[in-house]
Amino acid sequence: MKKIKFLIFLIFLSSCNQYMGTTEPDYTPTNEVTEVFSDLKINNYTKEVKFGDIIFPKAVNPSFNINNLEIEKITNINKNSIVSFVNESIFISKDETIYSFDKNNQNKFKYKLNFNKDEETISIFKFNEEIHILTNRSRIFVIDGKSISEIADYNIFINTAPIILHKNLILFSVFGDIYDVKLNDYTISKKDNFILNSGLSVKSNLFEDNTNLYYLFNAGTLLTFDKNNFDFYNNYLLEDLNILTSFDRFSELIDTPFSYNDYLYFLDRSGKIAVYNPVSSDILWELDINDTIISYLFSNDGYLILMTFNEVLILSNNGNIINSYSHNKESPISIFNIQENLYLISEEGISKLNLSDKRDVSFYKNKFTNNLEIYYQGQNIYLKDDKSLFKLSE
Repeated sequence: MKKIKFLIFLIFLSSCNQYMGTTEPDYTPTNEVTEVFSDLKINNYTKEVKFGDIIFPKAVNPSFNINNLEIEKITNINKNSIVSFVNESIFISKDETIYSFDKNNQNKFKYKLNFNKDEETISIFKFNEEIHILTNRSRIFVIDGKSISEIADYNIFINTAPIILHKNLILFSVFGDIYDVKLNDYTISKKDNFILNSGLSVKSNLFEDNTNLYYLFNAGTLLTFDKNNFDFYNNYLLEDLNILTSFDRFSELIDTPFSYNDYLYFLDRSGKIAVYNPVSSDILWELDINDTIISYLFSNDGYLILMTFNEVLILSNNGNIINSYSHNKESPISIFNIQENLYLISEEGISKLNLSDKRDVSFYKNKFTNNLEIYYQGQNIYLKDDKSLFKLSE
């Protein structure tokens, strides 16, 4: 009897549409997916963007102009070479030698240094009309005419570039100690120490606002100094931001945060961006582009230009993406600008971008290595990679 009832029940189910609930009269099934949360803000793409003059990471003279690039190799260097531009000369370190060139890349001089094991040049700078060389063992040499001599040895291990301000040289030891060198007499004193967070080594810039100087010791350690007396502030700006942000931690900054309209711009390599006021603890806006940030530019009109492995994005001063360019370069390295034109550097060469037509206007073929630095000098741009120093000119 039970088997007969079960058989009748199965026949009943097979005659139905297998839906046992009730259906509203106006119900229409759909496959729509509702977006509950998105990190990217609404994109209001514009065909052309006049983003203004670039001020970060390096200010570019608005009168600077090159229409057609020519790439000239200046000299061979190595991965740890330091390049410095002083007056009309270029100074380059290579192993235990310092080379100098004039502005026409002529009259090359060579200065031989007597280094200890694993010692290398970490900074070349000018003070009192003299060229100073600082090593990672905190020895200071001075170039005098065609000779070079050692004038100080502090026996401190350093692996990041110092802060050079007026008559002071601020050194950072690998153990988190801060030292102040008075360049008038080369006396040294310990100023303070800081908590050393984990993070990759970066070649960061020194940025400032009305009262403070900001310096990135490594990708996860941000240091703040008083602009007037260079006193160290243990103010935990990065830690405070990580408490307030709605994103995961900012732990791999690509550069020192820069200041614009009383807000600091934090750019994390993972794609997170936060515009944060350290005084009011207010986050003006934050955004996650969900892609690795390789390079950036920022203009005096508040436009942020980002390069990722696949795109160039332009963000307005309120965090909206207003233009994008898919560059499809296999190995992008960096971006730079000449007036309103953007150029993308890859391992194969340099592309001039047309954001309106979404295409490369021109391509300048040249081999570059991944580690690249850009310098603006006069009407020339210099590019330093791991093997060579190049000059871009017209």
